[in-house]
Amino acid sequence: MFRVLTIFCFVCASFSLQSQPYKINLSATQISQLGQLIWQNEGQQKLQHLTSWNQAEDFPSLGLGHFIWYPTKEKGPFKEQFPELLIFFRESGVKIPSWLEQTKLAPWQSRTQFYEEFEGEKLASLRLFLSEQVDLQAKFIIRRLEKAIPSIIATCNPADKTVLLHNLSSLTNSVKGTFVLLDYVNFKGEGVANNERYQGQGWGLKQVLLNMPRQYDDAIRAFSFSADEVLTRRVKNAPRDEFRWLNGWRARLYAYPQIRIE
Repeated sequence: MFRVLTIFCFVCASFSLQSQPYKINLSATQISQLGQLIWQNEGQQKLQHLTSWNQAEDFPSLGLGHFIWYPTKEKGPFKEQFPELLIFFRESGVKIPSWLEQTKLAPWQSRTQFYEEFEGEKLASLRLFLSEQVDLQAKFIIRRLEKAIPSIIATCNPADKTVLLHNLSSLTNSVKGTFVLLDYVNFKGEGVANNERYQGQGWGLKQVLLNMPRQYDDAIRAFSFSADEVLTRRVKNAPRDEFRWLNGWRARLYAYPQIRIE
């Protein structure tokens, strides 16, 4: 059975945690399992799903966590992470494919072009490269959550902060709950960016933590139920049709309680 090696450090008893760093300490085995879990959730652990471009989107989604990479300097409403991942690789001593070193923007201008070149040298080599760096991509996602928690807390009023920290603590009591947090923040973001909202309402980790119902004894089930509500609201508020994705999102959320960690 997996053991948590100090999941979160609540270093300030007064709950003024926004200025404090968070640290998630997982073993190498736990990090590897996290990587495989996210790859399964995002791409069925298939090589070809490490590079994709969804219909009705203006960007490709790349890597273990479907990290966004915009093809233009004008960025859309969703957080771009693939360039940050490349920086993380470099900082970790990983040699980046030469064509990526010379490319600042995604080199495909449309979904049509992307799939016309899907079996070409660039995308084929990118998939292979990303498949060899699963654990580092998992570490990148862990770092995102470590940065996210203080940012989320800093945006809460005192009452919301109390609710959020209670729900956060109930999830981080187990490795399984921590994995759920890591998967969701990668899946739908932190929930603090003003441009990641439809009709003024967000759908990230902050909104799900604050919306968790109290009637559930199982924190992971409460999180899954809350996330369903938050994402259903997103779809209803969306300026374009997102209903096509809702069933898949729900399947992912309601698989959380069934995660098996040995």
